[in-house]
Amino acid sequence: MNIIDRMFLALYSLFIGLFSLILLFVPFYEEVYWWTSRIFDIYRFDWQYVLIPGFFFIMSVRFLMTGLKRRTSKNRGIIKHTSYGEIRISLNTLEGMAQKSAREINGLREIKAAVHPLAEGILINVNALCAPDVNIPEATVMMQQSIKEYIEKYSGIEVREVKVSIENIASVGKGRVE
Repeated sequence: MNIIDRMFLALYSLFIGLFSLILLFVPFYEEVYWWTSRIFDIYRFDWQYVLIPGFFFIMSVRFLMTGLKRRTSKNRGIIKHTSYGEIRISLNTLEGMAQKSAREINGLREIKAAVHPLAEGILINVNALCAPDVNIPEATVMMQQSIKEYIEKYSGIEVREVKVSIENIASVGKGRVE
């Protein structure tokens, strides 16, 4: 929840709390009863007074939808069933495995992987920088094969596709000569 939503939620809660507190006193104090009935008489037949309740209704729907929204988390994982029970491998683990495997390919730098579960298996997106003197098609195909074989061998999860994106050419710093 961002800061604006939190501010609106605080104001919304304050207003609803004060309104509820006033309504608690209506059955017990005649002055409060007459005061609230006078306010509701003012609201009758004036379309301008619809704006405030309309705002609070829209905020209620927004907070309800925010509360019901499904949160995706990197702590989710892929569940495999074995004859001994259930194994859950987190998406973070699979991302780390993909990065480790991709680092073994010469000429690729700053490798970042993202794993997305599919109905059957996983999809892996890899972003990397490439050294200036590397054959990009050859290096990326090697990376795809390496990642697919490594994850399938060590996790037992089927890799449906490995998508590679070469973002830029990695700058090569010259060594310092003394």
